[in-house]
Amino acid sequence: MSGSDERFSHIRPKWVIVIFVVQILDPSRPLVSLLHTWLSCGDDARPADLIFVLAGRMSRKDYALQLFREGIAPRLLFSVSRFEIRRFSKMALPVQLDLLKLAQDLPPPQRHFFVLFQGGECHVEHVQPRRFGTLMEIASLGRWLNANPEVQSLILISNETHLRRSRMCCRFLLHPGVDVTLLAVPHSFSDSADQQSSAILSTGSDLLEFFKVVVYRVLLQINELRRQPNVIDIGHR
Repeated sequence: MSGSDERFSHIRPKWVIVIFVVQILDPSRPLVSLLHTWLSCGDDARPADLIFVLAGRMSRKDYALQLFREGIAPRLLFSVSRFEIRRFSKMALPVQLDLLKLAQDLPPPQRHFFVLFQGGECHVEHVQPRRFGTLMEIASLGRWLNANPEVQSLILISNETHLRRSRMCCRFLLHPGVDVTLLAVPHSFSDSADQQSSAILSTGSDLLEFFKVVVYRVLLQINELRRQPNVIDIGHR
């Protein structure tokens, strides 16, 4: 566990709710910053066997490509959703790939892919889309890791307030022997729209993310209880 995670691991969701109430009653108190810090549980960068990039903002992919070129990991695995395929194909990838052409054989709602770059080669694998995107992606990553047991450590890249939910999914859905490092996209890579967001919008995003953390916690806990007598993979629900 990282130093940042240890420092704020004692902040439980019920106390975050108290923070919300106090902040609403007295906006002059910067207590919501504690929520932002709690959500942003990133680690320090270190070498790993794989870089895994959650689907979403292009800044995640740009940062992952830089780390890959710097040699921090020999493998780079992108999760690419249907709405990113066109832009992804236009990126300066290690190996040029027309993912849009490959995706045309599938109906749009079914277009989600894992794209692996390793040793000058590119491999594309279809991933079945389901509800709760982050949960589905981590569950799919777990199955990918089971099929590639040589990968024992990974760097997961996302935006900073998305890391708490991502870490929770990794703890529930990945093999405990896999060493996971979570990295937030630096602000220098952020989209211009993100940089121009107001404090109110930022706080609203943090509150929404906290709600998602609570929902995911319930889903993962239910799945954990169901797995005790019979193993049920939530990624297949």
